[in-house]
Amino acid sequence: MALPSDESNADSRLQVRFYRKPVHQEQESMDAGRPIYKEFDFVHICVAGDTLTEIDTFALQQHKTRFPIQWANYMNRQGANDEEVVGTPVSEWPLVSKSQAEELRAMKFYTVESIANASDQQLQRMGMAAGMSPYAFRDKAKAFLNLATNAAETDKRETEINALKEELAKKELETAKMKQETDAKLAQMQDQMAAILAAVGEKKPRKRKAEATEEA
Repeated sequence: MALPSDESNADSRLQVRFYRKPVHQEQESMDAGRPIYKEFDFVHICVAGDTLTEIDTFALQQHKTRFPIQWANYMNRQGANDEEVVGTPVSEWPLVSKSQAEELRAMKFYTVESIANASDQQLQRMGMAAGMSPYAFRDKAKAFLNLATNAAETDKRETEINALKEELAKKELETAKMKQETDAKLAQMQDQMAAILAAVGEKKPRKRKAEATEEA
């Protein structure tokens, strides 16, 4: 039987950890032509000694309210006014090794965009962390982003052109079908008209023959 103290303070038995995690943004990545991630606050909740009970999800307001001490500690470590991180993580850039990516992240260069847009003063703090001059490194970051953007725009134009071609082919098919149906109806009308004219032609001679007999 659970102790009253345990029942009244059940959350004290939980291991709660808030952390930040980058989440892949599918549509933005397709539009940009490179992997785009956005960082969100997550919460990991488990019970010590229990390997079956575990929660790892986006940190909602209810979590922050339920675990105010853990949330406050997390914010103190993370910084309440941290800028939202959106872009291509340095770890996703082929030019950067895993160890270099960790070193850059330690200096708050989380994305390729942050390097491409870095000021000269910011680059001085980077030094030779990337194995090359920080200014050359910034140029490579800009080139990477421009190349990815141009490739994405090319892919987008090709997709639009293919869509237009498919639409045009569809309309041509519909036009051909309408023409076929119209020609069939026209042929049917011509056959009907020919049948009517033939029937009229057959009746006229009989009438004249009857008139000739009466005159005689």
